[in-house]
Amino acid sequence: MKIAIPSHKRFNSFKKRTYALLMRHGFDENDIYIFVSPESYEEYKDEFKNVILSKNNILDTRNHIIDFFDEGEKVVEMDDDILSIKTTIKNTKPVEVDDLKLIFEESFEKCQGGLWGFNSVVTGNNFKNKVNPIDNVKIQRITIVNSCLGYFNRKDIKLSVKEKEDYERVILFYIKGIPILKREMYGIYTRYWTYAGGIQARYNTEERIKVQSEAAEYLFNLYPEHVYKCVRKTKWKQGMVDLRFRK
Repeated sequence: MKIAIPSHKRFNSFKKRTYALLMRHGFDENDIYIFVSPESYEEYKDEFKNVILSKNNILDTRNHIIDFFDEGEKVVEMDDDILSIKTTIKNTKPVEVDDLKLIFEESFEKCQGGLWGFNSVVTGNNFKNKVNPIDNVKIQRITIVNSCLGYFNRKDIKLSVKEKEDYERVILFYIKGIPILKREMYGIYTRYWTYAGGIQARYNTEERIKVQSEAAEYLFNLYPEHVYKCVRKTKWKQGMVDLRFRK
C-alpha cells in the first residue's frame, strides 16, 4: 500500500496535519510519496524521504499519481491538510480511529478491486437521524471525495477536469463496471477551503467558486446521464454550481 499526497505551498501545514497523522498511526515513511508542485519542491525535498517533483495543478498531479504507480498497486490518495479520520456513528461523538493503517488495509480487502472512500465530514449532527452506517460496496455512483480515498491503480483512468475531479473518477469507475465502496462509519476531519496553500494559493474564494462552477458545467455536459446540476445557497458559496449523482 502506497500513500500519495499532492502538496503545494503547505510545508508546515502538511508536517503538522497529514504527515503527523500518518506517523501517529505507524505508517512507514518509505511508503509515503509527496507529489509537490515545482514551486514547492526545494522546500520539501530535503525534509521527507519520497518527494516527487510533480505538476503545476491538481488535475495533472492526480494523473501523475496514476501514471507513477504500477498497474494494480494499492494507492491511498490523501490531501495534505487532514487532521484526523474519525468515527461517524449514530448518536455518538466522533473520535479518532484507533488504527488507521488497519482501516486502509481492510478497505482494500472489502472494495473488490475497486475504489473506496469515507464520509467527507465528521459532524455528529449529520448522522444523528440516520441508521448506523454500513459498508456499502457495489457498482454505483456515490460521492467519494478526493481528500482521502483508495483504489487499485488503473492506468486507463484519466481525469480531465481541473476541479470536481472526484466526481469524474467515480463516473469512470462506474462506466467500467468497477465496484465502489463507501465506508460510512468513518469521516474525514479537515477544514475545507480554509487552510492557506494548496488550491487556496491558486485562487481566492470568488475565483474558486467560478472554477468550481465551470467544472460542474463541464462534467454535466460530458456526463449528463450520470449527474445533474444544483446551485449552492449557503452564504459563502452562494450561487456556485454544484453536482449530484443521478439515482
